[in-house]
Amino acid sequence: MQLSHRLYTIARCVPRGCKVVDVGTDHAYIPIYLIKEHIAIFCIATDINTGPLKKAKLNMRLHNVEAIDLRLTNGLKGITVGEANIIIMAGMGGCLMIEILQQELDLVKSMEKLILQPQQDVHRVRKFLHAIGFKIENEEFIEEEDKYYTIIVAVQGDEKYDKAYEYVYGKILIEKRTQLFKDYILKKQEKLSMIYSTISQKNSKQIDKRKIELEEELKMHKEVIKCIF
Repeated sequence: MQLSHRLYTIARCVPRGCKVVDVGTDHAYIPIYLIKEHIAIFCIATDINTGPLKKAKLNMRLHNVEAIDLRLTNGLKGITVGEANIIIMAGMGGCLMIEILQQELDLVKSMEKLILQPQQDVHRVRKFLHAIGFKIENEEFIEEEDKYYTIIVAVQGDEKYDKAYEYVYGKILIEKRTQLFKDYILKKQEKLSMIYSTISQKNSKQIDKRKIELEEELKMHKEVIKCIF
């Protein structure tokens, strides 16, 4: 079974011999791959809608996979401690991800590893993980179909970042200094500078507030550039 680059990168973060709960599984591509490749021994695949689970069931039959428990539920509701030791959440907003994790915090804190791919508000997810007693073990930064994605792997442990930009851009990604991440940072710098230049000669309460925000973001961005170049 061939996964997209994004899903394959997520699957590569999963340790062998684990039990996984995949939240918002959609077509159950990741659980099916994990079982077929003998990475996970059992998966729970949840979704809030029946449609995706019906498609997931068809995919399981197509790939002759049985060790996946499909559950119609909202997030992690109904999952009990001990059923899984890895949580995967991908393709949803960071704030929704935090809400789902917060609602079942006892379950979350029983997990060995969280593998998260938030679509937005990645910095909020990093801060939340630190607040609930998880440290960020690794991060992957990829591009697929002209979009950038960050995958966070967190394990239990105490950790706090010293710099605000480490939450915004990712301490590990800054330290890795991959070419893709460097290219992204330069594009972001160019975009921010262009926006600031466009509004710099205009004045209103709303624009003045945006100017201050951009100035702070550009300052932070320059600190990151110093670290990676």
